[in-house]
Amino acid sequence: MKQTQVGVHPLLSVTVMAGLLGLAGYVQAAAPGETTGLAGFTQATDQATSAEFTAAKEEHSTGATPTATLLTSVEAKPEGGRVALILTGNGVFDHTVKMVGDRRMVLDMPHIQSQGRQTQLAVGHALLSKVRFGYHADKVRLVLDLAQPAEHSVTSVDGRLVLMLEPKSVPTNDVKLAESEASPSAEQTAARSMVVSHKTPHALFRVQPIQLTAESVQKEDRKPETNEVVNGSSRFVGRRISLDFQQADISNVLRLIAEVSGFNIVVGEGVKNKVTMKLANVPWDQALDMLLKMNALGMIRQGNIVWVDTLQNIAKQQDEEARAKDSKAKAEPIVTRVFYIRNLNATEVQTSLRQNLSPRGTMTVSAASNALIISDTESKLEVLRQLLDGVDLEVPQVQIEARIVQADTTYTRSLGVQWGIQNVNQLGASSGTSAFKTGTTGAFGAQVSDFLINLPANPGLPSVPGAGFSIGKTDGAMLDVRLSAGELLGLTKVIAAPKITTLDKRDAKIAQGESIPFQTTSLQGTQTTFVDANLELNVTPQITSRDPKEIGKQILMKVRATRNAVGARSNPAGPSIDRREATTQVLVRDGETMVIGGVFVDTQSNNVAGIPYLSRVPVLGWLFKNKTENVSKQELLIFLTPTIVRSAT
Repeated sequence: MKQTQVGVHPLLSVTVMAGLLGLAGYVQAAAPGETTGLAGFTQATDQATSAEFTAAKEEHSTGATPTATLLTSVEAKPEGGRVALILTGNGVFDHTVKMVGDRRMVLDMPHIQSQGRQTQLAVGHALLSKVRFGYHADKVRLVLDLAQPAEHSVTSVDGRLVLMLEPKSVPTNDVKLAESEASPSAEQTAARSMVVSHKTPHALFRVQPIQLTAESVQKEDRKPETNEVVNGSSRFVGRRISLDFQQADISNVLRLIAEVSGFNIVVGEGVKNKVTMKLANVPWDQALDMLLKMNALGMIRQGNIVWVDTLQNIAKQQDEEARAKDSKAKAEPIVTRVFYIRNLNATEVQTSLRQNLSPRGTMTVSAASNALIISDTESKLEVLRQLLDGVDLEVPQVQIEARIVQADTTYTRSLGVQWGIQNVNQLGASSGTSAFKTGTTGAFGAQVSDFLINLPANPGLPSVPGAGFSIGKTDGAMLDVRLSAGELLGLTKVIAAPKITTLDKRDAKIAQGESIPFQTTSLQGTQTTFVDANLELNVTPQITSRDPKEIGKQILMKVRATRNAVGARSNPAGPSIDRREATTQVLVRDGETMVIGGVFVDTQSNNVAGIPYLSRVPVLGWLFKNKTENVSKQELLIFLTPTIVRSAT
């Protein structure tokens, strides 16, 4: 005994009325022996359908179907001027219906439990405003708030209870099938799955809702379910459905997908295959994609119309359209126009637009007027004009404010000693004090000559008087000692704040320094060349977005900072050049400041000069040596602040 199971989908019409077996979809009247269709599916003849319904009715009357104890779903399906309330459960519903006034209907189902706990269902129909739910220990009550007085009829078949509401002017036995709406309203949209079972020669259909209709679902809260292909090439966002077919006509499957998707699908003459497929809970667009691939079919979409045909027919159609377009283009007259370029170089624009010309088109550049002279068809000229409008935009400017801080700190300390023996005849007789012989003076004014141990302070320090005294004399000779010490502390700080404005993606250069002469000798004689000892800054800004409405734009800056300074080493040709360089790319927001640091040099040196062995004796060794300590620190910091120059307009 075959049994036809009835189901309802939100996009399919409900036809369960007055004891007839309800089928979802478009039901078309057919003469005896002809077939009717569920969205185009082949079904049994009227006689077979009637026989199956009679068998199902007898089976139901003998108690084969148990009494329902669980309510699984409730749906409201508009049918034009009518509306059907469909209840699904696990058996035959025991129910009572009564009217409370003209605008309220109460449906009680004793000994029933509900799978969900929905409080109300918004319908918004001309007959039915909403349905309220009441859950009690021994029953479930549905209260229907009517928008106007209506007549009702109740049908219970195979675990489904259909309550049909109609205006009083429409007879209840006049059943006309209305076409299903293309898409449900925003307040009635909910995630559902549809299962369609199809077997030949007689069709069995099952359309089963998965959950209750959600009420008042806001558009911003509804996110389409997506299913990504394994290779990540596309994403599917259609409503999920389940399909089960055996040797079904592919055109009928496509018609069902058209019902679910809301698109108008046109099937070509070459689509005549049979398909066997079973898909569970997949988006309809993924099911369509797989259906086309497995049958070597393709589709072309124009608006809400989808044309499905074989790949050969589609390629042929596209070739014909291309030939027709080429013929039309060849028939168009050639027109010459001049396009003046306002913000860019015409030669650069020509390179970008030349590939968009037709085979008969030409393009030349007028350098004097910075214009393009283009000869082509009217349609091509319009395309080129639109491209020029999108390309020839005002080039923004970026103002770069730099602050360069260079700090040099030097510290030098030197200790030395001079001592020796002088003859008595060289002393100042009148004063009785020691008077060193006048001669060459070293650091701090100390005498360089006539000393047995001559290790004064570093001669590179400024001349500062030293301290000298006589220890004693013997046999006409005097022992003299002179100590010299010096300390030098220097701090140099250079601050420069240059400012420069440049176009987007154009180089900007800031340099400050001097040119150092170098002499070179060759057969031709002595030549003098100059080498720059500069602090140089090269910046290339690039605005990442041209959107005028965007706030807080980012600027990509390519920065190259170079510092060339005169070195400490020198030779007859000239001094050496110390070179320091930093190159980087950084992303900065409009108006923010970036810092380039790290150009830092710290030099420390300790020099000790003395007599071997004697200078290493503890304490007394200081009589035979001098010591010089040098500390030098150089630091360079560069602060850059890019700012987009706003247009006066």
